[in-house]
Amino acid sequence: MPSENREKTFVRTVRGDVEPGALGQTSCHDHLIVKRTDGVLLPQKLILDDHEKTEQELERFKSHHGGTIVDAQPFGAGRDVEELSRLSRSTGVHIVASTGFHKRFFYPENFWAFSASVGEIAELFISEIEDGAYEYDYTNPFARRSRVKTGVIKTATGKEGLDSYYKKVFDAAVIAHRRTGAPILTHTELSTFGAEQARLLIQNGVEPGSIIISHMDRVIEVDRNLELGELGVFLDYDTIARERYHCDDEEVTLIKMMAAAGYEDRIVLGMDSTRERLVSYGGAAGLDYILVQFKRKLEKAGLPEETVGRMLTINPQSALTFSPVEE
Repeated sequence: MPSENREKTFVRTVRGDVEPGALGQTSCHDHLIVKRTDGVLLPQKLILDDHEKTEQELERFKSHHGGTIVDAQPFGAGRDVEELSRLSRSTGVHIVASTGFHKRFFYPENFWAFSASVGEIAELFISEIEDGAYEYDYTNPFARRSRVKTGVIKTATGKEGLDSYYKKVFDAAVIAHRRTGAPILTHTELSTFGAEQARLLIQNGVEPGSIIISHMDRVIEVDRNLELGELGVFLDYDTIARERYHCDDEEVTLIKMMAAAGYEDRIVLGMDSTRERLVSYGGAAGLDYILVQFKRKLEKAGLPEETVGRMLTINPQSALTFSPVEE
């Protein structure tokens, strides 16, 4: 089924399509709801399943002029698009939901995608973008389809890199992107294989401006980031207020270096939150941290307010917009 909006410029949210300029300040990689699934033992720190607590976090985000959050939890991995829709309606914050797959860790050993074909996986992604995503179900991710549509395709690699399974998923994401125009958001494991991901997508016809490579700041290696900057993709820096990896000063230094190298229009920001990092769940930082404390740190370090605003507002508008699709 062709998208009814493919001639327009739009971002697809859980409440419908909006003009890119309506997004406001945006966190391009976060997690708002993550529920348990049968056959997978997720650590408690990854579980976010309390409507009121997540709603409180979104209200904090909104109170500091936050407009949009990309929820990066994809199909079959504890995603609940109906809950995301309720949260968006109650708070007024735009939420972009994800189709696609996370890394193997989030799925049971007999997960459907492990034996599915590229075409079958691509059709799943396309249908969740154009018809509506499947609702959350503890035992069966195909139990019920909702009317809530997804606005980004999530892909991932683990420590294995682009092995045969992950390459199959990336190939399916390419097909889905070319059919729908939806942007692609990737997970990198400890900042590895980002360039390999980007090259595979670009070589198969995905424009760099429709690709967001996440977590390239988890392990800070400047050359890896410069390589991706040269490829023209968006870099999502989301290891903010995560002391287990590094301090914010190192994060700020990386962002300043990339901006100085001419890539300020390729940087987007996120929090990649877990239970330990959300105030309402008893953690530290909170969804609003990126808009208050971290924004202040960037400006104090010498980045112009206009540059910081571009990373939080202008760049996400471009990165999350559906690209034109040829008939």
